[in-house]
Amino acid sequence: MAGKNKPEKPVAQYLARHAEPEASLAERVSGDFGYALVIPSYGELETLFAVLGSAPGGPAGPVLLVVVLNARSDSPKAVHEANESVRQRLARNLPSRVSLSDDPPMTAHAMPDGMLLLIDRALPGHYLPEKQGVGLARKIGNDAALALHAEGRIASPWIWNTDADVLLPRDYFDQMAGIDPGVVCGVYFFDHRLEADPTLAEAARLYEISLRYYVLGLAWAGSPYAYESMGSCFAISPEAYAKVRGFPKKNAAEDFYILDKLAKVGPVARLDGTPIQLEGRLSDRVPFGTGRALTDMTGSRRGVASFRLYHPLVFAHLAAWIRVMEAIARSGGDLNKPMGELPSGNPFLRADLMQEALSQLGTFEAVREAIGRSHDEATLLRHLHTWFDAFRTLRFVHLLRDGGLPSLPWRQALSEAPFTNLSGSTEEDTEVLRQALAEEERKLAGTNVGVTERLPGTEA
Repeated sequence: MAGKNKPEKPVAQYLARHAEPEASLAERVSGDFGYALVIPSYGELETLFAVLGSAPGGPAGPVLLVVVLNARSDSPKAVHEANESVRQRLARNLPSRVSLSDDPPMTAHAMPDGMLLLIDRALPGHYLPEKQGVGLARKIGNDAALALHAEGRIASPWIWNTDADVLLPRDYFDQMAGIDPGVVCGVYFFDHRLEADPTLAEAARLYEISLRYYVLGLAWAGSPYAYESMGSCFAISPEAYAKVRGFPKKNAAEDFYILDKLAKVGPVARLDGTPIQLEGRLSDRVPFGTGRALTDMTGSRRGVASFRLYHPLVFAHLAAWIRVMEAIARSGGDLNKPMGELPSGNPFLRADLMQEALSQLGTFEAVREAIGRSHDEATLLRHLHTWFDAFRTLRFVHLLRDGGLPSLPWRQALSEAPFTNLSGSTEEDTEVLRQALAEEERKLAGTNVGVTERLPGTEA
């Protein structure tokens, strides 16, 4: 079973300096485990018990399910009522429980194939702070799992993360077996379960199309950040989690930001197993994401007819800038020639628009600083990609969109983009198009992405 090994230095330092209080209480959990899966739950009920029921076993040992029940004092009444129903159902269905702490409330519930650790941050006196939410809930759960990893009580070298509105495949844990050494995170393939309501189903299809379109565009451009950023779909190396200081305590986009950091410290594996099933439903609990996007689409007067995708030329400009960064690295930091050749005879690239966007990001100052800190080509390129990260890539895309390359009607964008495999297609069925983009993105699965210290085309 799990061994009692001394934790890696980054893990020990993180637990001592940055972990949430729940981490120090995790040692009260009895037993050893094969796997640890963290699930934040905010106002969920049926969907939470569905994901708990879908969690498979595995050959490495029992599964520890860490459920972080959470709410804020200003959360809607329905959220508090659903959380109370979760407590009551757990008491009925898993009556064998052990109280581990009253502050914060933590209970361990025996399950047939493992244990459920309930961390209750949804009670008066224990609510999450205002303006904090799912990010802090994930951090609490992952910190507790990390503490058990540090004690050698979890056999697998990963901490799994998902949401309380998914269904997990039978090969869920197996998909992380045998991936490349040094990988810091595995990102699962996904698929949306479509609702019976035709308007909502259509909105879910288009939203999934937009997610895949963006990742395919990034991959085509050569970005090291071409992966899906969804908290329901990844597993993290404990050491890498500690190195990036855990999840940011944000009420949204915490998954985007931690993956942005992880991609800078090691490879991110795009998994090619059975997809996780996501629920496509309306929600306004966070300012963006699946639920919010569907709410906005179905609530708009024009509905899905007004849906747009980034102009394909946005990704052509991104590709050009990535090539420029590579040229800067190969030139040893000589800015004059690469910057002067930015459009290089391509009539579709607008050097003025690109330079304005890069200037607004402060790119040229960052490039000069990177040159001053680098002593070889590979290090310089790594510094450039570390600064021009997933967040600045998205800002660059938005600056190009707002500066002169406006988003196109979704059907036109799909037909004109060189990375969708739909060039010239007249197909209008969104389900056919959704499957086509999923198939195209599936081609990326089984490969790694992220910032490396190796120039393209060179030997490791």
